[in-house]
Amino acid sequence: MKNIKRLTLFILCLHSFTAIFAQALKKAIAPEDLQYVEQMFERIVESDQRYRSYLQYGTQDEEIISKIDSLLNNVGIKEGMAYQQSLELSLPESIKDSLNELQWSLDLQNHMIIRGIWESYGYIPKSLIDTNNFVQHLLLLHPPKGWDIPTYHREYSKFLLEEVHAGRMPAKLYASFYDNILCKILRKPQLYGTNMQFDVKLGKVLPPIIEDLAEANKAREAIGMPLLADGDYRLLE
Repeated sequence: MKNIKRLTLFILCLHSFTAIFAQALKKAIAPEDLQYVEQMFERIVESDQRYRSYLQYGTQDEEIISKIDSLLNNVGIKEGMAYQQSLELSLPESIKDSLNELQWSLDLQNHMIIRGIWESYGYIPKSLIDTNNFVQHLLLLHPPKGWDIPTYHREYSKFLLEEVHAGRMPAKLYASFYDNILCKILRKPQLYGTNMQFDVKLGKVLPPIIEDLAEANKAREAIGMPLLADGDYRLLE
């Protein structure tokens, strides 16, 4: 009788574990496949800024790039940008064109790797892979070259919202993706009010610009985010 009870308890625990795991991904993933996904995350992190940093800073000098990054990350955006501007860096147009082509090709390759993972398993939650998990969100910030941005924004928003409701993608990351495309690429007010914005004239980071507070809070509430409070946003003038 004791053995039967133990077997029953084991089966119930196994069923519970399977149910939880099934909720985590669209389908079960073998340990070796999970390890492969983790390796892909690492590879993409290493390659994402390979050529983009040269274009951003106007130089291929790794020491200069490292110093600018150090100032931006450890001192402040204003100081980092001031140092970069003081160097008056620039690259020949032919070099820029070559670097752009290389980066666009790499962006598309990395993007399709991640999209393939999502199609198979869904957005990979940090509970399964913590290391470099941010790369999934990182790739959403710069769509592949030549893609229609409004279509990209609309289709990916629908796809990723399902991942939020499934509990795989954090709501804040989804909202950040949605707002990032709106404010930085489409030049529109944000919906959720998640992306702080750097004002070049004032030299400081300011709260996000939204169009309507009631609409923003309704959208945030729908995905489980806290409502915006005074000081968290600026209204479109």
